[in-house]
Amino acid sequence: MGIAALLYTLKKQTAVLVDTNIVIYFLEDSPVFGAAAREVFQQIQDNEVKGYLSVITVTELLVKPFKSGNEELKKNIRLLLDCFPILNTLDVIREIAIKAAEIRALTNLKTPDAILVATASIHGCALIGNDLECSKKHLVVTYINFGQLIVPE
Repeated sequence: MGIAALLYTLKKQTAVLVDTNIVIYFLEDSPVFGAAAREVFQQIQDNEVKGYLSVITVTELLVKPFKSGNEELKKNIRLLLDCFPILNTLDVIREIAIKAAEIRALTNLKTPDAILVATASIHGCALIGNDLECSKKHLVVTYINFGQLIVPE
C-alpha cells in the first residue's frame, strides 16, 4: 500500500470528487498524507483524471481561516480555487439535494457527507476522502478510502 496503490486506484477512474480532508492534507502539507495528496492533485493537473470539488468543500475549507483570521490560509485556498482551472467546483442543485436526502435516509450519513456522495453520484465521479464512516457504508458511488491506501509507516 502507498502512493503506488493510490495511483493504481485513481487510474481506474475517469473523474473524482475530492473531499475536504484531501485538500487540507495538500494545503497544509500533512506529514503523513501530504505527498499522497499532492499526487492526487498532480493526476488532476496532468489530466489523468478529472477533478471536482463540491461547494460544501469550499465552505468547510474556509471555516478555519475565517475563525482564526488567518489571511494567508484564506489566500492559499482562494489561489487553489481560482488558479487550478481544471479542478471544477460543483454547485448543490435541487437534484443533488434530493439524492442527498435519499442517501442520508438509507445510510444515516451526516448531511454534508450525503451531499458529497450525491454530488459524486449525479456527476458520475468516484469520491476520494479519508472518512471512516463513509468507507463503511454501501454507497451509490465508488469510495476511494485515502487512509486505507496511504498507510502511515
